[in-house]
Amino acid sequence: MIEKKNLFRFESNEKQKKIVRWTGILIVLAFVGIAVYSVVDLIVNADKTATIEVLVAPSDAKLIIDGHIFPTDTTIKIKPGVYSVKIEKDGFISYNGSIKANDGETAYIYEYLNESSEDGTYYKDNEKEAARAQKISDKIADIFQQNYTGTDNIWNVTPYDDYPSGYKIYAEKEESGNIDINIYLYTCDNSRIEKLKAKAKEYLEEKKIDLTKYTVKYSSCD
Repeated sequence: MIEKKNLFRFESNEKQKKIVRWTGILIVLAFVGIAVYSVVDLIVNADKTATIEVLVAPSDAKLIIDGHIFPTDTTIKIKPGVYSVKIEKDGFISYNGSIKANDGETAYIYEYLNESSEDGTYYKDNEKEAARAQKISDKIADIFQQNYTGTDNIWNVTPYDDYPSGYKIYAEKEESGNIDINIYLYTCDNSRIEKLKAKAKEYLEEKKIDLTKYTVKYSSCD
């Protein structure tokens, strides 16, 4: 009986040593794996020096940047450049535009889609989505207040979103100092484009904006 007890103790000690040995090996392999991943990640993302912050409503809309689908609430590291942006969801007017991502800077995709039907109640019926759309509006306003506090009157009258009239207006200052006025038309019908352009121009003229001073750009869902 004594010999059997000693033998079992020996086997137990060997098992414990093996467990400790393999645990140590696994820990070392884990650290090696993390180190390798970090190096690979650094190499792969070395040229991704621009950032795009994203917040889109509805939350289940499809966000497509240069043909790749991204989440609607995220931060993206990307190579500097100009990228096409499309946001779409059935029953909503799609957004088509572009975004410029500069080296070492953060660009923003803050957009909420409006319903195709003027009688739609999506946001009224979805409290979370309505709050998300309001958050997007607040973020856009904050960015303009932070970046464009100059004396040009365009900053006092934009951004402006008049969905019932069929257009949205926002201004951007280029690195050269020139100001672009972007007018997004809520239509997929080419026959309505000129009419909506006229409405947007009428609003700006009423606000004493001399359009000859700016570069005016139009876009729509077509």
